[in-house]
Amino acid sequence: MTGFKKVLGVGAAFALAIALGGCAGHSEPKQAEQPAQKAPAAQVEKKADAPAAKKITLEKWAGEWNGFHKYLDKPEVQKAYEEAAKDKKSTPEAIKKELEERRKCEFNGLRIKGNTIEFLDGFAKDGAKTVTKATYECVDSKKVMHGGHQLEWDVFKAKESDAKYPVLLMMPVHGEEELVHFHMRYGTNADEMLKKDKWFPTFVKPDSTLAQIEGEIKE
Repeated sequence: MTGFKKVLGVGAAFALAIALGGCAGHSEPKQAEQPAQKAPAAQVEKKADAPAAKKITLEKWAGEWNGFHKYLDKPEVQKAYEEAAKDKKSTPEAIKKELEERRKCEFNGLRIKGNTIEFLDGFAKDGAKTVTKATYECVDSKKVMHGGHQLEWDVFKAKESDAKYPVLLMMPVHGEEELVHFHMRYGTNADEMLKKDKWFPTFVKPDSTLAQIEGEIKE
């Protein structure tokens, strides 16, 4: 009986080792060594029932926004160019010109509600008029390297065939610790817009202070 128990013990251990080896191989298959196997029906059903990733909408940018570029000519911020010039060993004129090039934009404000964006000729709080508007849906997300940092852009496409701005690149809202803002690019081709790595139209909250704007200029 003792010998029979030993045989059973060895047999059970061998069977357990085979079972464990099979599980390990299934959870982390090496494609170069193992042929593709059809997943069990239970697994297929579970994957089919998995919830889809939440679709990105304009909700994150909802509200009214002022174009940063429209602040650059205000008398109250001119001193900031002088301070920035001293720190960067440049001239106030050069600092301002560079900012104007980086932040230039055809429209001066935005009103975003639901899936619709209104492009304004000024600041909403000043009674700006809507130049054009369109409804948008997110069709892609892109990540690119810029200055050693990874930037994330969400790509929105207009639903209207005659939209003035068919494609938008929208960067997530950030800068909560200093100046809440986001960057946008507009055009007809997302890939071409991604190449314009010196163009960052910027929009800030209507309650942004001139002191915050000056701080951004001096950075």
